[in-house]
Amino acid sequence: MWLAPPEQTSPQHSIIMGGQTQRQALTRPMRLTALLLLLALCQATFAARSTEAAEVVVDIPYMERAGLHLDYAIDLLTLALALSEQRYGPYKIVQQPSQTVIRRQLLELQKNERLSVAISMPMPEWLNNAEQIPFPIMKGLASYRLFFSHRQNLERVNAIEGLAALKTLKIGQGAGWSTAKILEDNGFEVVYGGPYETLFPMLLGDRFQLLMRGVYEIKPELEVYQPDMPDLAMVDEIAIYTYLPMYFFVSRKQPELAERLNFGLKKAHETGQWDALFYHYFSDTLSLLNLETRRVFYLNNTNIDRSFYANDKPYLLPSIVTLESQRQQAITD
Repeated sequence: MWLAPPEQTSPQHSIIMGGQTQRQALTRPMRLTALLLLLALCQATFAARSTEAAEVVVDIPYMERAGLHLDYAIDLLTLALALSEQRYGPYKIVQQPSQTVIRRQLLELQKNERLSVAISMPMPEWLNNAEQIPFPIMKGLASYRLFFSHRQNLERVNAIEGLAALKTLKIGQGAGWSTAKILEDNGFEVVYGGPYETLFPMLLGDRFQLLMRGVYEIKPELEVYQPDMPDLAMVDEIAIYTYLPMYFFVSRKQPELAERLNFGLKKAHETGQWDALFYHYFSDTLSLLNLETRRVFYLNNTNIDRSFYANDKPYLLPSIVTLESQRQQAITD
């Protein structure tokens, strides 16, 4: 689940772009600013690295999405690789030229064919077949889920007061999405669509009444799809919270790359560079965590146990820690 950054090269590292997207006009200014920030933060590392080490090729997937989270993920990967250059040597990021669905990405990681790193929420098949890098790259932000609906259903949806009423509505999901299992295990009726972009016309055709998206996805997607779908609307009054971390996953046939990313991400956290990159991308998104005005319904993430949250807590947003405490209190009550 990636988008390519603007092309850049240096004597010891490079990034090779995959497909072009319709979003690039919207995201390029932020990408360029973020990459300048990244390069400034890593300047000392670049100056100190060895010029003799063999270049490590890091193959990443391509997937078209609206929003900034995929651009952020590739910049965070670049930051981790750059901060580890002095120890592990130069690198080259190569992106696949065409889209790869999430299930195919896992297969390619297993075989170590055409793919070195991907990002995913933790699911049993990913945890069992690829190496999880234990840093929650979105700092828990994916845990807060908002909804699209047809404009004519907004009043009905915004009036929902409890989970029982919410469960009377069908929710659209993509095949292989971790959130689909969570919804089904918590008693929701899920309707599966084809490719990601087909879910929006399915929603407006009343195949399902809600389409659940991450808080960082919903506004960019509204900007992309609403001009051609004027009845597409964002639900303002309700949200779902379920602890939903996102990680880098690495092929188990590349243990040194996994070790390198652990080293680089730890260093990015310790130096504050991870936080700087995250808030550069998502400071505006955090305004959507308006918990005072939304009714938040809490679901258990049936894909993982409590150890994931305990391990991730030092890296999480304070607002996510608060929501998780509220979820635990709701379960206790």
